Amino acid sequence: MQRKIAIGVSVTLAVIAVILLWLARSPDETNMATPVAAVTAPQGIPSAQEVAAAIEKSKTDTRFKTGRENMPKSLSDTEVDGALEVDKNGNLIISQSIRQTFDYFLSAIGEEDLATIIARIRAYIRHKLADHPQAAKQAEQILDSYLAYRDALGRIAQIQGDPAKNMAAIRQQKEQIAALRTQYMSREVIDAFFGDEDAYDRYTMARIEVMQDKSLSATEKAKRTAELLNTLPPHLKESVQTLNKYQELTTLTDDWKARGGKPEELRAIREQIVGAEATERLEALDQERAEWDKRINAYLQTRDTILKNPALSDAERQRQLNEIKNKDFTEQERVRVGAFETMHDEGVKP
Repeated sequence: MQRKIAIGVSVTLAVIAVILLWLARSPDETNMATPVAAVTAPQGIPSAQEVAAAIEKSKTDTRFKTGRENMPKSLSDTEVDGALEVDKNGNLIISQSIRQTFDYFLSAIGEEDLATIIARIRAYIRHKLADHPQAAKQAEQILDSYLAYRDALGRIAQIQGDPAKNMAAIRQQKEQIAALRTQYMSREVIDAFFGDEDAYDRYTMARIEVMQDKSLSATEKAKRTAELLNTLPPHLKESVQTLNKYQELTTLTDDWKARGGKPEELRAIREQIVGAEATERLEALDQERAEWDKRINAYLQTRDTILKNPALSDAERQRQLNEIKNKDFTEQERVRVGAFETMHDEGVKP
């Protein structure tokens, strides 16, 4: 179960990116934010005392040997996302994969109580690092500090209104979060756990400010956003470039549709952005989609006629529809047909 950093880079999605990556980047920054005017934590969020109690209780919980016994439903039949690695001296290698391991188990909050989840993580650490007691001890210490940080993070005031229109408040909140991390974790752990996110945060904030600067021309904005892209680590830069291409293609395709453009124009747009090979794949998908639309629309029209026929009983209507579906669609396609029927009946255009 992969939990990767969400990277939304279009101007249209910038506000969403701000909200997700600054206010709700992960469970520690999503459900635990309190309004500015609030004095106590929102209902449903454990108090600091409850979190501390859960941490202590988990230390003596002996229910688990590997941490993966009787996994909650959402995690059943999945692999742990993350790894616990040890160097040649028997010390834990500090990396983002440690946080991924913690977050994998913590994602089951709501299905299991916090103390149980923490006990699972401890058991998993001790099992995986059974031959490396020093590394296991280090991992549990980092776990405790990470949990305390997550709890404290929930007490930071939430930004009111549209975050993209209040960049000063966002920067202030980022500074608060950065300061909070140093209270609970070492610089090595902070850089490993949050380095990529912070780099992307800086890029996105700077990009929003550029795009909102009315004194810049479109050409100047394009130049500055390109320069900002080069400030990202290589792996993040590649992801952002890919999504930039997708967003650009989506925007230009929507514009082409609105203008009633010619097919050769769309081909030129696609070839310029994603290349000839990808353009051929997209055109093949267009053809498949067109054929599907033709088939499903014909079926829905026939279905309307059958359902509106007063001479047919409900049983006969259903028999005829089943016969048509079994004849015209494969078993896998019939699942899609059911979804299209629901949307059609609700007046939703696919």
